[in-house]
Amino acid sequence: MFKKSLCLSALLTLSACGSEPINTFDTTAMDILLQTAVENGEVPGASALIYDDGQVVYQNAFGLRDMEREKPVEMDTLFRIYSMTKPITSALIMDLVEEGKLSLEDPVAKYIPQLGQMKVASLGDDGAPIFSKQTSPMTEEDLLLHRAGIGYGIYGPISPVEEMYQAAELFDPREDLSVKMDKLAELPLVIQPGDGWYYSYSIDVLGRVAEVATGEKLSELFTTRFFEPLGMKDTGFYVRANQKERFASNYNRDAEGNFSLQDDGQASHYLLPLPFESGGGGLVSTLEDYSKFAQMILQDGEFNGQKILNAESVNLMTANQLDSDDKILMEWLGSPDEIGFGYGGSVIIGEGENRNIGSWGWGGMAKTNFLVDRENGAYAVLMLQFFEEGEPQIHQDFRALVAKEVRD
Repeated sequence: MFKKSLCLSALLTLSACGSEPINTFDTTAMDILLQTAVENGEVPGASALIYDDGQVVYQNAFGLRDMEREKPVEMDTLFRIYSMTKPITSALIMDLVEEGKLSLEDPVAKYIPQLGQMKVASLGDDGAPIFSKQTSPMTEEDLLLHRAGIGYGIYGPISPVEEMYQAAELFDPREDLSVKMDKLAELPLVIQPGDGWYYSYSIDVLGRVAEVATGEKLSELFTTRFFEPLGMKDTGFYVRANQKERFASNYNRDAEGNFSLQDDGQASHYLLPLPFESGGGGLVSTLEDYSKFAQMILQDGEFNGQKILNAESVNLMTANQLDSDDKILMEWLGSPDEIGFGYGGSVIIGEGENRNIGSWGWGGMAKTNFLVDRENGAYAVLMLQFFEEGEPQIHQDFRALVAKEVRD
């Protein structure tokens, strides 16, 4: 009788006992959010996929992937995902840790000796620069957490050290990761390793660590360990000839809301295989492909019956790993009471109406974004393709609607 009552109760949300759950996600609200952003000129185009409680509950595309040729965003459009490469590199490091090829406590100098000689820059009382030795060596975990003291070179002239990183041309696509490490070793650190969170070039360093530890190129490691078993057939460091027509152009959006072409998808350097394989930001991918990676994380490292990562590794990646005394050198991460950082992405640790505690994810420079909400059995991927100062409103609105709709 008790089981019968449970089954009758389940009919309120299921079409029949034992059947697939009915999709209760407000697809109309999400359609309106994305379509309105396109119509108002906030984004050139957008596509999104949302998964909840064992099924895809939303997928749609709006606007243009190529404004000049009036080509629409489609479900198989290729996007530059930039820093959404970082979670995949972080997952690779965890995979190598599982195999015993690396340890999170390893000093980075074990694999890239010249980085152990990097000095920490500070200013003396007279304003002159002072360069000090590392008081404790940066570790693999410090790299995963952007806690190694490394700079980036993408923020403009915000400090003398960042100017040095920018001048070093660490993103020159004609040089491989081994050359990048030699360049990096000549630069100073912005803070002592282990002392604070500073969003950085450290995940590119991890890409080189993986190469040294295995003797394989980063692209080969990604392909054999993630792309092939997950069926991520369109993801890689360059756009192949048979993908070219689907590749989105990238745009700049100025303060007045006007778009200008930044990188023509049909004449981009991404159409060529180049030496630099950036573990911090080099991949192109599709909505479907990246959703497979997100689903693997959601499912404790498994996908279609294959074990990609151990559940323990996924738990570490998606939990806050910052110490309470870690300085947050970049306020845009969020309040330390609300936002933490795991391996590869930020973690919601504080209550909020428009977010779910435990959600883990990250975004890319061209405004792609994703989250995995393991507590509520959901993930969401949003694909956009433009540069703009600051975070666009659509990110906040998208995350808020997803959080509300998937909350159990």
